[in-house]
Amino acid sequence: MPFDKNKNSPPKMRKDWRDRNMGKCLLQVVALYLIALAGGAIAHWVDFPAAWLTGSLLAVAITSLAGLRLHLPHLLRDLGFAQVGLILGSGFSPDMLSAIAAWPLSIAMLAVTVVAIAASAYWVLRKIGRWDHDTALFSSLPGALSYIIVIAEDSKADMTRVAIAQSLRVFVLVSILPIILTPFTDGVTSRVGPDTVTLDLMHLGLMIVAVAILVPVALRLRIPSGLMLSGIIVSGTLYLTGVYHEPFPVWFTVPGYLTIGINIGARFASISVRDLVRLSGISMLSLITSAAVSGVAALLCAELLDFPVGQVILAFAPGGFDTMVLLSFLINLNPAYVTGHHLVRYLGLVIFAPLVISRLSRSRDKQSQEEN
Repeated sequence: MPFDKNKNSPPKMRKDWRDRNMGKCLLQVVALYLIALAGGAIAHWVDFPAAWLTGSLLAVAITSLAGLRLHLPHLLRDLGFAQVGLILGSGFSPDMLSAIAAWPLSIAMLAVTVVAIAASAYWVLRKIGRWDHDTALFSSLPGALSYIIVIAEDSKADMTRVAIAQSLRVFVLVSILPIILTPFTDGVTSRVGPDTVTLDLMHLGLMIVAVAILVPVALRLRIPSGLMLSGIIVSGTLYLTGVYHEPFPVWFTVPGYLTIGINIGARFASISVRDLVRLSGISMLSLITSAAVSGVAALLCAELLDFPVGQVILAFAPGGFDTMVLLSFLINLNPAYVTGHHLVRYLGLVIFAPLVISRLSRSRDKQSQEEN
């Protein structure tokens, strides 16, 4: 009779079971980071834009699809989000303050664009893919992937299709956007050179302590993406006001990039290759359509408001909050602007998505009853 999961097992047996599970978890974490590190190192070696992020997520996604089921503990994932928040805030600078006054018009255009993005993706999935209403709706909402997956599970949506459509969107955008946006950047892929003076341990430690104090408050208030936002608030305030200027050291930033890459790539562990092949065609068509709508709107916004094209494209892109704002930092496209816009979109989805979905579902049920 097995003792490992029985609460009545002898203490020594329970301890042995916990030790075995802890050892297994540790091996999985080491394996994940080695895979991610190898992918990031190769991408860095070939000078791929946003190398440590894109290389790690590609490596982990490939191994996940190949059948290697590895799990990143929630604690490490959460620490990675807070760490990346700190890194993102260091991309802010005092000269960005003067441009903030023009953001409301840009954000208003973004709000209209988000509706158009979702509507175009929904139309493709519903009319061309013949997906049911719930599945097409949840698959078409841009960004806030984890949140959308959670609320979709309480509906009649096909979760396999939703997971593939949403995961593929994030995966493709993170992989391709750095290449597409390279002409709009200054060509600098790292803020840290051989002679760069980086932030010292004392000031880095003070920021980490500040984040540790702020995170419980954000979680208590249930602020969306509270872990990452806590880091952004702490370091963003210091860098935006000019208190700090030095970039973070490489030994601090790279593990954060790898954690986000692992978090994206590992999503494919729950997706079979067969389902991915079967559903990738219509999912990609939906993505291309929504990306085209986003691109046209971004070009129009950049032209009307005289903003740099690259930063507007990234701010309007239908990707996830964490990955898009991280890309803005990695390829030097005004992280403050991109973060502000994606945060507004994320909060809008979190607040309004349940209301819209509930109303649409009631209308659909009423229509079904009338037809019967």
